[in-house]
Amino acid sequence: MILSRWIRWTAVAALVVVPAGVATKAHATTSAASEVRRIRAHFDSVLTELSPRDPRPMTAEQRTRRSALLAELGRYRDRGAFPHNYDFPGQLVPYFVDRKTGAMCAVANLLAVSGRRDIVDRVARANNNVWVDELRTDTAFTQWLDASGLTLREAARIQIVYAEPATPVEMARQVSYLAIAPLAVVGSASMTLWNLTGNADGHRRGASWTGMVAGALGVTSGALLMTRSTTSPEKVGTVGLVTAGTGLVSMIASSAAMHQHGVIVAAERDSTRRAIVTDASIGPVVMPSGGAGVGMSFRF
Repeated sequence: MILSRWIRWTAVAALVVVPAGVATKAHATTSAASEVRRIRAHFDSVLTELSPRDPRPMTAEQRTRRSALLAELGRYRDRGAFPHNYDFPGQLVPYFVDRKTGAMCAVANLLAVSGRRDIVDRVARANNNVWVDELRTDTAFTQWLDASGLTLREAARIQIVYAEPATPVEMARQVSYLAIAPLAVVGSASMTLWNLTGNADGHRRGASWTGMVAGALGVTSGALLMTRSTTSPEKVGTVGLVTAGTGLVSMIASSAAMHQHGVIVAAERDSTRRAIVTDASIGPVVMPSGGAGVGMSFRF
């Protein structure tokens, strides 16, 4: 019996933990890959716009440097080593240099490969989230742009903003949305129906506790979904409300079954105690030998 119960609860835990773990890993991988694709698509557009054969009047040296920098931008895109947004939830923000990995943004990378790492380090120390447009008063930067055959507008076009990676809370929310919430809704609804019909008297303790666990899972995952989300907040919030509500109903139905079972068990116990002795009497007894005494009799 104990082994059977252990196997049953292990199976229930596996149904929750395994899909959750798979969904977490898949979401993290998908999120990172999606961000790289987004950034690369941006540079694809930029390289199409900033043709090396720009019609503006430039010196031969400027054209040579411009062409070399655009070629480097293509290699930068292909490498896929971009900065990350660590500090601004729900916002797209520029980062000049990734403070953890050291990866540089596209503009900083172009500065570095052309021998101006000094500008990169100075700008990153002053304001690592600077917009290129804000560097119009930086004489060293604007001089580098001019020598490279680039304009401030083109440099601003090259710059891209970065999305914050999924936080543990957001990851849990997405796992709930992708895996746990549907399981919780189906489980809670099924156990509610069972505990209201086939187990209304609570004689199946396993069903009562399964309904309680399924309900708690539904309430927890629903609460996660109802918290602030940057991805389809209305849709996620509605699903969260349904999930939490279904879980709560399951917990109420399970509690009612447990209570009813307790009432029945208590009534049976009381009835058993009363039935032990239903009648007792005391009276005189005359012995066959002529003696007399007192006797006691019991009826069960």
